Amino acid sequence: MRTQDNQSELLDQPPYSTREFAVDDLRLLALIAESGSMNAASKRFGMSKSVLSRAVSKLEELAEGPLFDRTQTGMTLTAIGDVLLPVARRAAEVVRDADEAMRSAKGTPQGELKIAASALSGQQLVAPAIAEMAKRYPQVETTLQVTGLGPDPVAEDLDLVLRIGKPEESYLSTRLLVSSQLALYAFRSTAAEIDLDDPVAVEGLGRIVIAVDQVPAQWRLSDKTGRTIEMKAKPLVRVGDPTVAIGILNSGSGVAKLPMIYGEPLVRAGALVRALPGWTGPPLEIYAAMPPRRMSVPAVAAFLDILIEHAKRLRDQI
Repeated sequence: MRTQDNQSELLDQPPYSTREFAVDDLRLLALIAESGSMNAASKRFGMSKSVLSRAVSKLEELAEGPLFDRTQTGMTLTAIGDVLLPVARRAAEVVRDADEAMRSAKGTPQGELKIAASALSGQQLVAPAIAEMAKRYPQVETTLQVTGLGPDPVAEDLDLVLRIGKPEESYLSTRLLVSSQLALYAFRSTAAEIDLDDPVAVEGLGRIVIAVDQVPAQWRLSDKTGRTIEMKAKPLVRVGDPTVAIGILNSGSGVAKLPMIYGEPLVRAGALVRALPGWTGPPLEIYAAMPPRRMSVPAVAAFLDILIEHAKRLRDQI
């Protein structure tokens, strides 16, 4: 039997562990490690550097040593940081899973909705869907990140990302939004000076090559009879986003190959004209990519439905 003194000694002893790691601090550690610096993590995830710095300081106090070495190019993990990183990544997954579970439990679309798309897809495809979403579900707060990189929605903590071509990551949920033929477009006044049915004259305008995945630098076109032509001349310019290509066209220079769902509205508006109107390139597929099970979140499911509706309207207008 324990005496009163024995019991008093036990009560005076510290608990098994006095270190209290906060899950969110660990999550932020993982985000900083993935981004390479606090500045990069702050820009990438929209968080203040002071919040990130406090999280690292608290963890370093618990670890009794530095977790990062600061360099001129960024931050690299120390040996202690390397040991803690796998736990930090699991903490980030737990937070994502908890947030997803809570959002899925709410029957009415509400809360944050984070989307990423290229400038042109954001303007032509996503923006009208966001406007409709706001009308139907005012409790949803939508954020659109404009990027031509097609980020990983899991790594970037995004609900939905528009990608050209079917995503290769098997863990992502995907939906085909639209498949659109590629066609050539030129500025109306410039095109009036040439024969738009002459491949040599059209290529002579100067090729504006859009350097993105799934869009070859060499242009191969075919007509309804199966004939093909290729355009391989040195590009007038290479751009990373179709919006820039359209800007160059509107200045009166070049010819660009664009998805018809984006090009034809500009033709109807009187800004561009089809070059080689009887010829088209291969279809371009635009997908919605989402983290696993994200379609069970009401806000994501509702937005995806609206996005598909709008994509169908664009396709039907061609």
